[in-house]
Amino acid sequence: MGVGDSENLNLPSVVETLMLRHRDRWLRFVQRMVQNRADAEDVLQEAVLRMLARERAFRSPEQARMYLGRIICNTAIELYHMRRRNRQRHRTLQEQLLTASNHGEPERSLQEREEWSTNARMLTLLNEGLARLPLKQYEAVRLTVMDPSIVSIRDAGVENNIPYSTLRHRSVQGLRQLRRFLHRALRAAPMKLVIA
Repeated sequence: MGVGDSENLNLPSVVETLMLRHRDRWLRFVQRMVQNRADAEDVLQEAVLRMLARERAFRSPEQARMYLGRIICNTAIELYHMRRRNRQRHRTLQEQLLTASNHGEPERSLQEREEWSTNARMLTLLNEGLARLPLKQYEAVRLTVMDPSIVSIRDAGVENNIPYSTLRHRSVQGLRQLRRFLHRALRAAPMKLVIA
């Protein structure tokens, strides 16, 4: 198939053919990642929708297959990370409920107060570090890390009209600066973190 044939390539029919031919293999791959068949099927459907929505021109069905495989893999990874973030959020809430129900133990109460103090100090430092970031890096970190509604950096860039590479670079730079700030702050006052 030559380069001129890319205009004749009917993307929906190519995607349909690819799904008929490779669906079971892709489904097994995704199911190993997300540990649930229904979610694996949702990932495949979402990937197909994303591919069709982008309306890219492909030189051959093989190029379309590789691109669809990459979208499927990225979508599965996004779902995996989203679930992990949700588990961490819910686990934190459950731990707080459990610790609130264990009254009467002075040693445990002291430990809880120290943990709350440490968490409050970390949040204060985090807010201070975020405030020190340049505006564009702060915006990138907020869009890519702190906004729970955004699934991927690419989607955040499309939604806010920022090129993917620019948003990714700003986010990485912002996170590096934030990490350096937190390391310096914790080294400067390690005792305050335990006692305060």
